[in-house]
Amino acid sequence: MNIITAIIVFLLGLAVGSFLNVVILRIDDLKSILNTRSKCPHCKETLKWYDLLPFISFVLLKGKCRYCSKTISWQYPLVELGVAALFVLLYFQFQLSWALVFYALVFTILTVVFAYDLKYQLVPDEFVWLVLIIILAGSWYFGGFGLLNMVLGGLIGGGVIAFLVLISKEKWMGAGDIKIAIALGALVGYPQAPLLLFLAFVIGSFFGIGLIIFQKKGLKDSLPFAPFLIFSALITLFFGNMLIYWYLSKMGI
Repeated sequence: MNIITAIIVFLLGLAVGSFLNVVILRIDDLKSILNTRSKCPHCKETLKWYDLLPFISFVLLKGKCRYCSKTISWQYPLVELGVAALFVLLYFQFQLSWALVFYALVFTILTVVFAYDLKYQLVPDEFVWLVLIIILAGSWYFGGFGLLNMVLGGLIGGGVIAFLVLISKEKWMGAGDIKIAIALGALVGYPQAPLLLFLAFVIGSFFGIGLIIFQKKGLKDSLPFAPFLIFSALITLFFGNMLIYWYLSKMGI
């Protein structure tokens, strides 16, 4: 991996993450991104270009607005650093290739879904449909597992979640999770889709138990599930084959 290229990819990720923060904030009015400048959500002061430098401005301003000194949400640096780190990981995995472009585009859109569902417990349908179309167009090729495996992965991912939504009457998870599960199942394909679901439920359970222990949530409180599906898809994409091989070897298969 070329260090200089990795640094450029990291900086590109910071810039993309900064843009995604604007998208997440204005998801109900995307047209405003083109004709309205960013403002402080507290004092409504229009922000200058030097207030909007990805991550750097947050550090220099010590996490506070330059004009009203109100705290800046940690969402901004976390999304920027998260996307930057993600881009570097994808670059490490795929180098400079069309596969890198494909997966970077997919996870860029999924970042919006991740953050929005985490913040509002609502899956933005327009972004899920967009990423589903992109995944169906390219995962069978860039994933190297063929059309049938892609379809089976999508059916398994969406089918299991649809079953849980149906029997719980959307008490356990929402209908929006079905579409994201179809997309992510198709992204990783078969036989990795069952692993994706397993990881999502395990990680989600540990996260939920942690929140209960620290009294941040109660037993009857709901949690957004799309973030766990997306995070598990990333793990599966990078380590799926290794985890499946490890499991089968332990089982003596």
